[in-house]
Amino acid sequence: MNKDMTQGREWKLILLFTLPIMAGNLLQQLYNTADNVIVGNFVSEAAFSGVAVCSALTFLFLSFAMGISVGAGVVTAQLFGARQNEKLSVSVDTSLLLLGALGIAVTVIGWAATPFLLKTVLSVPEGDILEHAVVYMRIYCLGLPFQFVYNCISYILRGVGDSKASLYFLLITTALNVILDLAAVLLLDMGVAGTAWATVLSQLVCAGISYVYLRRRFPLVREARHFDGDICKTVLKIGLPTAVQQSIVSLGAVAMQRLVNGFDEATIAAFGAGNRVNSFVFVPIIGFQSGLSNFTGQNIGAGRLDRVRRGYRATLAMGLFATVVICALMYAFAGRTVALFGLRGASLDVGAEMIRFHAKWYWFFSLYMLLGGVLQGAGDTLLQSAATLTALVVRVALGYLGVHFGVLGYSGAWATTPVGWAAAAVITNVRYFTGGWKNKAIVRTPQQ
Repeated sequence: MNKDMTQGREWKLILLFTLPIMAGNLLQQLYNTADNVIVGNFVSEAAFSGVAVCSALTFLFLSFAMGISVGAGVVTAQLFGARQNEKLSVSVDTSLLLLGALGIAVTVIGWAATPFLLKTVLSVPEGDILEHAVVYMRIYCLGLPFQFVYNCISYILRGVGDSKASLYFLLITTALNVILDLAAVLLLDMGVAGTAWATVLSQLVCAGISYVYLRRRFPLVREARHFDGDICKTVLKIGLPTAVQQSIVSLGAVAMQRLVNGFDEATIAAFGAGNRVNSFVFVPIIGFQSGLSNFTGQNIGAGRLDRVRRGYRATLAMGLFATVVICALMYAFAGRTVALFGLRGASLDVGAEMIRFHAKWYWFFSLYMLLGGVLQGAGDTLLQSAATLTALVVRVALGYLGVHFGVLGYSGAWATTPVGWAAAAVITNVRYFTGGWKNKAIVRTPQQ
């Protein structure tokens, strides 16, 4: 059922819309973490490290898919808010064709470039870790078209207020991925390759189910128009800066993974486990950001800037509260969560150290990302990309300098992160309070 977010209590609309997104994001993290947990416990620590070092690259591809999909979602939300239904149907088909084509292109590039990315870009040490990483990454790339299509559909549905459908799709495919992972590793003894194939098959199922559901909402009419160049340009105009922004974040992860790969195998394993645990903190932050983005898009389309401001204040309060609660739990149970990945000894200690450090500072990330929901929904994605680039430059530069001059050691991979978040938060807050985002709407309705 489509959800009109231009009427009613702002905090309640955003919360009820966001809860299914959070649940879906949680399932997405569990889905992504299943490979690590199963490989770490039932194959070897070297196999775990091989899969873990690929996380920076898989995050890069996913970030690009999500970024372009944000463009599709923003266009959908604003057309829906403006009640331009005929144009809305064309935008759905256009977005699907665009993301499908991009997914195929990225698959070809990713498969061919895997050895170069792992050896040269990430500097993965020769040996078992590199061998496991190449096998896993190349198979994983084969599922990227399905990942691109699913993310496109998910953001389109969110744009019309349907945040529950994606949750159901992920619930099915997460369970399927875990079952296939266990079968591939324990029954078929396929090791790392088995977990990668399980992921690809699960992504295929997820894309198929979501496409069938979407076509029930927006039936495919053969004689109708399916691709519009102007809509495609608009999706790219909004989506590309967001894709760049998301990719910048993932490139930061790539840079830090390369930094960590210069240390011993215990540190590499610890960093991989720490990142997986930390990713669960993103669940409420990204969920609220997505909910606020769709809320903003619909209300800007309807000319209700007053509701946008009230919605942002309410979301900030809810987001900060959720972040503080989760971070407190992370700090208290850091060691136990790292142990779930099958790590022991030095690997466990370093992983717990990383988690406890981040738990103190994630509220900076909330300040920066939640305001990004307003900017995204308004179509002001270039500024958000600039803020993210600033965060990346600060984080990477200070981290590498700290390690180079012997000030930070392996902790340089995470100790400078809050400084980057703080810089980005300053930029986005200045933009919001000076009002430049108000002039970026693609659908203009007189303000109320």
